Amino acid sequence: MKILRFTVLAAVLLGISAALFAGGFALSGVGSRATSMGGAFRGMADDATAMFWNPAGLAFMDQSEISLGGTFIQPDSRWQNTVPLEYMPGFSLDELEAENKMSIIPTALGVFAKNPKAVFGLGVYVPYGLGATYDAYQLPASMLGNPVTWSSGFPENEMSSSVSIFDIHPSIAYKITDNLAFGVGISVFYGSIDLAQIKPSPTSSYFAPTTFDMSGTGIGFGGNAGIMYKPLKNLSLGFNGRFPSNIDMQGEAEVLLWLNNLANFTVWGGNNPDFLVAQTYGGKEDIDATLKLPGELGAGLSYKILPNLALNLDYAYTMWDRLDVIKVEMENPIVILENHPLMQVELEETELVFNWENTHRVSLGTEFRFGGNALRAGFFYDQSPITVDTQIPTLSDIGNKTSLNFGFGRDFGPITLDLNGQYVTMEEREVTEFTGNNMLGIYNTSSISGNIGLTYRF
Repeated sequence: MKILRFTVLAAVLLGISAALFAGGFALSGVGSRATSMGGAFRGMADDATAMFWNPAGLAFMDQSEISLGGTFIQPDSRWQNTVPLEYMPGFSLDELEAENKMSIIPTALGVFAKNPKAVFGLGVYVPYGLGATYDAYQLPASMLGNPVTWSSGFPENEMSSSVSIFDIHPSIAYKITDNLAFGVGISVFYGSIDLAQIKPSPTSSYFAPTTFDMSGTGIGFGGNAGIMYKPLKNLSLGFNGRFPSNIDMQGEAEVLLWLNNLANFTVWGGNNPDFLVAQTYGGKEDIDATLKLPGELGAGLSYKILPNLALNLDYAYTMWDRLDVIKVEMENPIVILENHPLMQVELEETELVFNWENTHRVSLGTEFRFGGNALRAGFFYDQSPITVDTQIPTLSDIGNKTSLNFGFGRDFGPITLDLNGQYVTMEEREVTEFTGNNMLGIYNTSSISGNIGLTYRF
């Protein structure tokens, strides 16, 4: 019975830690043009997306513009459990594929560039998002050779996550001299999280899984600042920093322990036939948690080899180590197996350990213009902040990432159409040592995405 009590508590901890950062890696960037160059844009930053990449670049814009865009991301995430079934009853040993679901991410940007010194911008975009959904667990039909029954309502997709963070971003840039500018932006974040997790019993004696379901929303504040310096006519240098920030989340969490009829009979002493029925134990409660977003430092250069051919190089250092410990607080304790003298669990507050690591990203891109057309290509290499100690299937960032990007732009008078395609692959990861915050197995993830942007200049 002590094993079952530990199972319930461990399931709760794993469920919450998985939830807060399911699919939790920064998206590859904002804007079709910048993304098609692999995000090597801090040194160029000469359109409305400078609000994200380097707000100082706005100061060198001589036309106002309105830009609308959308990114379409199709991830492919797979996980193969490698734990013997006697320790993970209910899970398959086959490779499982996450639900094949396309994400659509909108962007809207506007720049007012009528003042020769100061330029203003306002943008709405999504810097963080995505997730994964798995139908990975089947309730066993028998226990110790005996058929069993279960309560209704067991979730079909017992491991899932959806995270999206919108950034409402007013910006201003000021040209200090003809070749030097400074810019700053304020972020008003709106975050939304929905997730589900499951923890099976570590022994086939009970077959007692615990499910965790959580949803929450919240608002936070942050910002970025940048410098743009053009020492030569064909050379531009950009430096940008994004401030660490928090989003205070409020929502609900439900924790349920599922006992089949024979397990329920055993838990309550095996001497009362009234307990020979399937039961769920637990409940739902309001929660508060703080979602920590990382700070970032970046630098880039843009060099025009020819008047119509630019080569861009970019580097970013992201401080994911802020995600060390997250505290989740229940408004009232969730009580499981209430009135049981040995196995009752009360969850009121817990600290969750992530120990994510800081990362480096290097990007290379180019743009070739001819007539009213533009051809673009790019590449980036981006480390994963997630360690094997906290890797689970619904965290779709499973390894260091490599991307290939291609793009096309076409001017139609004051209107420009930009298109981009991107393929991202990640290194396979195998988790072989259980820490209490991860799930063993072999992980693979890749994604295909496209972007379309429409810009009107005036």
